Amino acid sequence: MEGDPSGPRSSVLASLLDEPLVVVDAGCRWGFAQAWERLGGHATIIGFDPDEAECARLRESYRSIPQVRVVAQGLGAAGGNAVLHVTEDPGGCSLLPSVPEVVERHPALAGGRVTGTAQVSVVTLDEWLAGEGIERVDVLKMDTQGSELGILQGGRRALTTVRAIEVEVEFNALYVDVPLFADIDRFLREHGFVLWRLRDLAHYAQRGAPLDWRAPEAQYFDDFVARFESGSGQLFWANAFYVKRDVVYPEPAAGWRALVRDACVTSALGFHDLAGLAITGAMASAPEPVATRLRAAGEDDLVAAKDTRASGAGRIVLQGTHVLDAADPAFRGSGWRAPQALGWGSVRWTGPQREASVDLPFRLAPGARVEILVATAMSPAIIEGLTLEVNRSPVDLDRSPDEHGVLYRGRLPSDYASPRLFTRLVLRTPVTVPWNELDPQSTDDTELGVAVAWIRLMSEDSA
Repeated sequence: MEGDPSGPRSSVLASLLDEPLVVVDAGCRWGFAQAWERLGGHATIIGFDPDEAECARLRESYRSIPQVRVVAQGLGAAGGNAVLHVTEDPGGCSLLPSVPEVVERHPALAGGRVTGTAQVSVVTLDEWLAGEGIERVDVLKMDTQGSELGILQGGRRALTTVRAIEVEVEFNALYVDVPLFADIDRFLREHGFVLWRLRDLAHYAQRGAPLDWRAPEAQYFDDFVARFESGSGQLFWANAFYVKRDVVYPEPAAGWRALVRDACVTSALGFHDLAGLAITGAMASAPEPVATRLRAAGEDDLVAAKDTRASGAGRIVLQGTHVLDAADPAFRGSGWRAPQALGWGSVRWTGPQREASVDLPFRLAPGARVEILVATAMSPAIIEGLTLEVNRSPVDLDRSPDEHGVLYRGRLPSDYASPRLFTRLVLRTPVTVPWNELDPQSTDDTELGVAVAWIRLMSEDSA
């Protein structure tokens, strides 16, 4: 998506909490949002996924972060055993079979083809929390390919304490008999939540449909209008964010501690307006030393919101050099694995998809240069076939040896132009390779591409 929307202000708010936030992530494949990780000991993160191998990989990846817990368990409306439908793309595995016609007619959804089934254990969220003695959940995130409503139904008790929810919703069925957006929306409104935002609206075109057209669209935010171009395809899914009604309309009578908790949650999610309302309410009753810190945190939120708006409005063109390290919280996008520390730095692997993207909050001018350090790749064919696009424009890459891998260099052509108000880099590999093909001793069959250490962007006139 975008860079970490929370910044250090969430950490300031978290330091005022009387007890850590509890974040539950159902469908935690590929790791957790950095907004929660950066809160350190002020947030307990509990991830669920029925894939035991993926959970083992995540536990190893987060072994140095004690506040992260990974549970190899599915969640649902009732406990027991269930059938997991395994798909070509591991991220598409679901307790529901995919709709054959949709998979066959939409090339971009071909990874949803079912290749087999597996028996998995399922428990309700309420049962699991009760067994662990956990009485409060602050944030619930769900991305479980169609079983989200069942998880909510099995977590009614947990929903009484939840303040914010991120849930993947479907508008047109990708899976057989899947609950759609209207079903989830109705359930959550009945439990005191209101829809706050839709993000990442995903459209997919049918095979044979023309793809090279664009149409103007806009989103309205009071006096700010975000204009962009839309393309082909039918709307299938999006990420929906819900918050409790009293988070939208906070009252000082709730007490400063409760309001600080809400401010921490909404600031971490990047909802600076909600965080500001909660901070204002908290300052009305907080002790003066706390109010002083809240005032500073509120000012940080305002500055961050203005900076985000300015960059999103396309007013910033890169001047000089910008380096994005693999471990940087701003290294955000799709198709990346969690950061992996090496002796000399960190890397992020691409995979299992062949495409990985990074969004940056500035534009590039013609002639700008791009450098990418790839520490290693899963095969020589990947090294030779790696390609780069910048806002859909192909960039020719040269490569040369580096002490830490292979350095790729490219330059935007002189006729480069993009209507986008930000910069999206897309790396593509010709193939991905299961890890256990290189290491037969391993049971990890995760498909990977390249391990990127850093990306450097330079304006044409930079030294």
